[in-house]
Amino acid sequence: MVSVRRVAPVLLLLVALPMLAQQRSSSRPPRDLHRVGDHWTAYNPPDPATYPAGARSHVIKSGDTLWALAQQYYGNAYLWPQLWESNTWITDAHWIYPGDVLLVEGEVSAAGNAGGTGDTVIAGGTTAEPELPAGGSTAVIAPSSPPVPIGTESDIYCYGYIGDPNEPMPNFFESIEDVEVMYLPRANFDHGASVATGEMIYINGGLATGLIPGETYMAVEPGEMVYHPVSKELIGRHYNYQGQIRILCAEDRQARAIVTQACREINVGARLKPMPQLPIPIARVPELAEWCDPPSGRTSGYIIDSLDWDLGLAEGNLVQINLGRDNQVQPGDFLTVYRDSPYPGQPRQVLGEIGILTTEARTATAKVVQIRRTIQIGDGVELR
Repeated sequence: MVSVRRVAPVLLLLVALPMLAQQRSSSRPPRDLHRVGDHWTAYNPPDPATYPAGARSHVIKSGDTLWALAQQYYGNAYLWPQLWESNTWITDAHWIYPGDVLLVEGEVSAAGNAGGTGDTVIAGGTTAEPELPAGGSTAVIAPSSPPVPIGTESDIYCYGYIGDPNEPMPNFFESIEDVEVMYLPRANFDHGASVATGEMIYINGGLATGLIPGETYMAVEPGEMVYHPVSKELIGRHYNYQGQIRILCAEDRQARAIVTQACREINVGARLKPMPQLPIPIARVPELAEWCDPPSGRTSGYIIDSLDWDLGLAEGNLVQINLGRDNQVQPGDFLTVYRDSPYPGQPRQVLGEIGILTTEARTATAKVVQIRRTIQIGDGVELR
């Protein structure tokens, strides 16, 4: 069984002094600076001469961020935790210091084994033959995978969630402004039932119903009821995220707004919901559970809904499960997907892995990250 280490699902810009991207009360600059070589630092960085021969390194400059350096060296800014984990002497991730030297390990371009030959990849890209133990053959152990973003912004803000069937959302999209026809006689003001990015709209609701000018809201459309695939118990209603709307101005019971993002057409009648702050989880994707691995014995549930497909779910598909915060399921967790054997007494079939993106109280949105066989609604899931 693979032990999964979760990297905190937050997106931080880590800024080199003396520049600080954003003052945070939760992270104050260290006060105990001392001189190392020709610069000042709060840490005890190792001597770069102790880094492995041929290792890639980077001398921090004023204005550097781990975010930007991850983009530079790994081609993906979301992999900044991989850079941080390679330099554990940085004890406060919010602060890095010009003059300190970072060790840059695990280049993504290496892809694990430099072309699949089984050679051992050394920092800096050179290779060496692995030493064989006495007696002959050996198993090649793959290096642990780097932390990666489990999903994308679209996965999180263009799918939706399962909530109370009668969740109150008093503010809604009432009508469309069309500047090309609004002054023409006999114009059809309700010329369309939906809008896209950049269009201006009228909102039924205003200051008295909680809308705040300048704030962005999710456009939400109620979907179908979701029932448990086995017990048939009603779990809730699926609410679809259609896009994002920013309030331009508001009166007591009316507001005017602009569509800032449309995942799909936003229809008249769409409700407005305060935009949640949902960071993209970053974690190490575990190896797929082996055929002979026993169940973990941890919390288990079911896949209860999915985006667009009921059968034949594969890598990249989004699903909903009937486990959430109340079940200690968190963004960044991984669950094994399985199906009971149709033959009594036989072990279950391991189908794949899903990674948790967001959670509600009793449900969660997840992404299929690995498969052995196609997955479908009703398959079981179990925490790794």
